[in-house]
Amino acid sequence: MDYRYRVENDTETYRGFFRVRRYTVAYERYRGGMGEPVERECLGRAGSAVVAALPYDPERGELIFVEQFRIGAMVAGVNPWQREIVAGFMDEKDTTPEAAIQRELEEEIGTRARRLEYVAGYFGSPGGSAGQVHLYLAEIDSSQTVAYSGIAAEGEDIAVHRLSYREALDWLAAGKLDNANTLIAMQAFLLRHPHLAAQQHSQATL
Repeated sequence: MDYRYRVENDTETYRGFFRVRRYTVAYERYRGGMGEPVERECLGRAGSAVVAALPYDPERGELIFVEQFRIGAMVAGVNPWQREIVAGFMDEKDTTPEAAIQRELEEEIGTRARRLEYVAGYFGSPGGSAGQVHLYLAEIDSSQTVAYSGIAAEGEDIAVHRLSYREALDWLAAGKLDNANTLIAMQAFLLRHPHLAAQQHSQATL
């Protein structure tokens, strides 16, 4: 069933690294009738999108992660250097999400994907953000990656980690991978390519 809603006011309240808008909206209740208007603030705007990818090399049995300082983790009181998959915002130059993630891969790990496998599109935090994530698995040649990257003008400082599948699973088990995009990507990788992880494990135990 489709429910109705009505936007009564829409105002930009902040513009900086992010943009925030305040909405006054009334929406239909499950029990019937329109509710009283409420105020909600939202990060981003309609059409804003994030692209993300877990790079992997099936020939070398490696997964690639990036590590960088994250203000949200710092404010939460945990280690602000987060180990993540490649991710970034689509910009005006990007014609498709695929073009955007190829650009991000080249910027963050130094190489583009030989093959992209689309996983899903999802909202990371729909209670306060309009951003939709387009998630991929990216098959790469890990020998072409760089050790460090980041656009200095944007304050980026990124370390690139090449891990065997076994090491990546150890990181996962130890809680070193603790952000949503990375956890979803790891789950997708294990579900879609279980033979790769199993092969790495069997080689390690020989």
